[in-house]
Amino acid sequence: MAPNLHWPDSMFSYDPASRLMYTCDAFGSHYCTEEMFDTDLRAVMPHYRFYYECLMKPNARSVLTALRKCKSEGADFVAICNGHGPLLKFNVEELVADYQRWSEEALEKAMSNTAVFYTSDYGFSDRLSQSIARGLTKADVEVIMMDLNTADTQEIIEAVGRASGIVLLAPPTSGPAADALGAILGSIKSKQKLLIGESYGGMDEPVDTLAVKFASIGVEEVVPALRVRDSPTEATYQQFEESGTDLGQVLTKKETLKRMKSAMSSDVAKALGRVSGGLYVVTAAQGNARSAMVASWIAQASFEPLGFTVAIAKDRAIESLMQVGDTFVLNCLPEAGFEPLMKHFLTRFPPGADRFAGVEWAPAACGAPILKEAAAFMECKVVSRMEAADHWVVYSEVTDGKVFKDEKTATHRRKVASYY
Repeated sequence: MAPNLHWPDSMFSYDPASRLMYTCDAFGSHYCTEEMFDTDLRAVMPHYRFYYECLMKPNARSVLTALRKCKSEGADFVAICNGHGPLLKFNVEELVADYQRWSEEALEKAMSNTAVFYTSDYGFSDRLSQSIARGLTKADVEVIMMDLNTADTQEIIEAVGRASGIVLLAPPTSGPAADALGAILGSIKSKQKLLIGESYGGMDEPVDTLAVKFASIGVEEVVPALRVRDSPTEATYQQFEESGTDLGQVLTKKETLKRMKSAMSSDVAKALGRVSGGLYVVTAAQGNARSAMVASWIAQASFEPLGFTVAIAKDRAIESLMQVGDTFVLNCLPEAGFEPLMKHFLTRFPPGADRFAGVEWAPAACGAPILKEAAAFMECKVVSRMEAADHWVVYSEVTDGKVFKDEKTATHRRKVASYY
């Protein structure tokens, strides 16, 4: 009933006697608590949404198909027994409706589409492909996940034909996945955008060889082939996600600019541009993954406890490191001499690049970098997030801080509000 949620063989099992639906990965969350059920919806919701964004949004079309099948089969379930997180008992109708709404919105907003080909039960192909898919959906790209071990030739040809972008996780050199590679090579067109990555399975088709094969028919990579030299870490998955976002931004660039220009009238854009803000660098770290961004859409939001909001574009790399419960550092840029730091962090870094190379910093208690040239810093914890069209508004509490320089924070002023 539910293929591709989030594996090709996923299924829902409905027990008419108890009216319980067993859903495997769907409707889950990576949230650990002593409570078995969804009694505290406010606590569950951020994790439920993030789980959907990472694992289910790349399969939004399959989500809607599964929900339609539930209805047509008369599966009037009263509770959902998922495979991860609290079981859904008290808020079933609302949480299922969220899946429906989020999936419909994802497809409505999609400006392009990409076929992601991976090989199940081989190395890290499935997990790495999910990271790329997550990056693509952050850029409003519809994703079609296809397992080269199980997809038939006609399915592959049709998926390639419909896609603007192609992602290929290197298959093994022999077996069904290797045989399926010919269908991709035979149906891809030169205008399509390509991203290749290693699967780290021990018998990968060499990515350089794959790149040469595609180049010989006029298809070039958007970014250099992604290589995995050791068991994937947080930094590896971050690199793959950022590469997916880069591909998505290439695919949607024209439509994004068109939408931005038509979003507001010239007079409104000029008026809103008169709203000024400070200049900051937000830094975050998890394991060996680190990220940063220049921010100006920041405002204090509470006195007790001390808290503020920061608006983060949905396709920002750092967004994945700023979920509810995560920690980060807000670095205030000084009014005098802020330009070198701002210029550095405004650089478009390639996926996986060290954003802090050449910058003096020290780790905060949470591990996020404190910039030594900052006027002040605040260590913060994410408390809640509000969705706002193309940004997330993140409310955080300040847990620590210090002033390094008795200087004002640099100010940022714009002429129009259609850009940062």
